[in-house]
Amino acid sequence: MGLPYPDSHADPVNERDIAEAACAVLTDPALRGRSYHLTGPQSLTFAEHVAIIAAAAGRDIPVERIPPQVWRANKPDFMPDDIADALLKLWAASTAPVPLTDHVEQLTGHPARPFTVWADQHAGAFRA
Repeated sequence: MGLPYPDSHADPVNERDIAEAACAVLTDPALRGRSYHLTGPQSLTFAEHVAIIAAAAGRDIPVERIPPQVWRANKPDFMPDDIADALLKLWAASTAPVPLTDHVEQLTGHPARPFTVWADQHAGAFRA
């Protein structure tokens, strides 16, 4: 897999955590009127994301660093150029672990689900 910035960090948030947090805010008047910043439980590099998916899928997915202009030239057809440029700028600036919050736990009553849970649930999509 060719990535322009495999060492960039992100904090993947499980879609179920987002849905449960949204439900809590929409149904509990005590939670309204505040700002929440949902994060996953870990800051992971893109290379770590791929390694977790590879382990869940039971296959090797090598990561190769490619120049940003190569990624840009081969971006998905559905992605507008301005979005691709914004992503490259974001990834270039995301070289340090991202700050994490416990807002998922505050809103749902359980810690944010780790990326390994998502990878295990979706492993079939990544099998050869």
